[in-house]
Amino acid sequence: MRAGKRQPWTGRQRWLATGLALAGCLAAGPVAAGTLGGTLQAQMQLTAGCMVAGSSGASAGLNFGTLDFGTRPGTFTGTVTATPSGAEGVSGPTQLVCSPEVLGISIQVGPGAYAGQGTGIGTGSRAMRHGSTAAYIPYELYRDAGHTQPYPAGSAVTGINVPASGAAFSLPIHGQINKSTPAALPAGMYTDTLQVTVTY
Repeated sequence: MRAGKRQPWTGRQRWLATGLALAGCLAAGPVAAGTLGGTLQAQMQLTAGCMVAGSSGASAGLNFGTLDFGTRPGTFTGTVTATPSGAEGVSGPTQLVCSPEVLGISIQVGPGAYAGQGTGIGTGSRAMRHGSTAAYIPYELYRDAGHTQPYPAGSAVTGINVPASGAAFSLPIHGQINKSTPAALPAGMYTDTLQVTVTY
């Protein structure tokens, strides 16, 4: 073999060279033809509303709590007051929370199941009934702690101010029993169920 003279490739050498070239192309990967750029927006719209504190935000079938007047002897006389508590399984006073845009609400409280009963022993447009006997304790509901502004049975009271923007506040319902006679009532639990509607 003469020095400097290139020998022709054999078939095996050509095959190896072609394979190496192809492997190099595969290792390099696809060549990007271009790119796309731009923006993606995220958005969510909220509406004004109110909810019972402790609830999931539902608007129907809510538990506004219990107006618990406590325990008294069957011969008690005088005044007993109560405010709702235990709403949606949360201990403490029943509270509402409204979005900052809500400045006022209206509240409608139904007549209950025994409206007008028991007036012979005291005053009140609504009444609680004994669990098994036709005995009643009349009571009244008011929007103020001074018990001067009653809730008419089944009529909405409007213009109730939301006291703090976006903060929880007590449901403005105040119950009062005013038993004026010492007539003895049967021992046991007296109850009533009221429908409450809050409009904002």
